[in-house]
Amino acid sequence: MSKKTEVHFCPSCGVERHHIVVLVRKPSGFENSSNRKFKEFVSGLIKGWFVGPFSVSMDDLSRHLICEKCGTKIIED
Repeated sequence: MSKKTEVHFCPSCGVERHHIVVLVRKPSGFENSSNRKFKEFVSGLIKGWFVGPFSVSMDDLSRHLICEKCGTKIIED
C-alpha cells in the first residue's frame, strides 16, 4: 500500500501541514434495490460511454485528507 501525502491548510492547526490522502468509494444509489449489481453495471456502462471510463471511476470516489499532526479529516467530493 502506498502512502500518498499532500500539503494542505489544516483548519484545526491553523497552518499548512502534510495530510494523508485516502480515496473512499461513495455509496451506491442502488443500495436497497433488487438486482443492485446489474443496475450498477448498466449505469456505469452508460456513463462510461458518454463521459469516459476514467471520469466515471473518479466520480465514484471522494478524497479524505487526514492531518498527520492532529488527525483532523477533510472530505473533498
